[in-house]
Amino acid sequence: MLARSTARIARTIATPSAVARRGLATVNPPKLFSYEEIKTGVKEKDAISSVEAAFGMLAKGKVDVPIPMHIGIEESPEAGPGDCHIKGGYIYGTKTWTVKLANVSFYKNLDKGLPPGSGIFVVIDATNGFPLAIFQENRYLTDLRTGAAGAVSVKHFAAKDHTKVCFLGTGMIAGAMARASSEVHGWTEANCFGLDEAQTQRFCDEMEAELKFPFKVCKSAEEAVGSSDVIFTQTPAAQYT
Repeated sequence: MLARSTARIARTIATPSAVARRGLATVNPPKLFSYEEIKTGVKEKDAISSVEAAFGMLAKGKVDVPIPMHIGIEESPEAGPGDCHIKGGYIYGTKTWTVKLANVSFYKNLDKGLPPGSGIFVVIDATNGFPLAIFQENRYLTDLRTGAAGAVSVKHFAAKDHTKVCFLGTGMIAGAMARASSEVHGWTEANCFGLDEAQTQRFCDEMEAELKFPFKVCKSAEEAVGSSDVIFTQTPAAQYT
């Protein structure tokens, strides 16, 4: 008796009624936002205010943030190497929740003139579970969010007279940190170290032209750190000289 009842319930759940099928057919597809639309519409100040508010909600226990999921793509003739990170979160009582899928560390892409990763955000209606929008952000929002987290830390913990900043690692995340932190703090100089000296020089030239304060290439991590008040680290490197 119990087995038959369980089977009947399972069939009912698994097989939508005709009314339900008609309803699903009327669900609007999610709106797609392109990389250029996102880059034009969302800037550092937007990210900083959003991240600061999110940290506040997290501290108050008002969010559900599950453990990130990781998929490792081993190198083979058909794929990789690379990694996929899937993260999501919901602020209790709000109308939407979001999942992010970030593909990173596909460094062979660089040989093809492509970036080493990509990413999408999916915003979902918290009332009915239907996707509302897909953001083809290609790591722009990811980098913006990461830089904003650094900026929030500087805003709340760096003294005003701490104006010398250090960047260990001089890739895309370092640029995001430099731009975002400059929105909330007045830097007078940046001391930078990276294992690729040519890349570090390019980073310093670009950031100095954009942010209008001196960026210096240092010969070692020790030199960069010793000359600075605030230190940003953003590199997977295991060596520092």
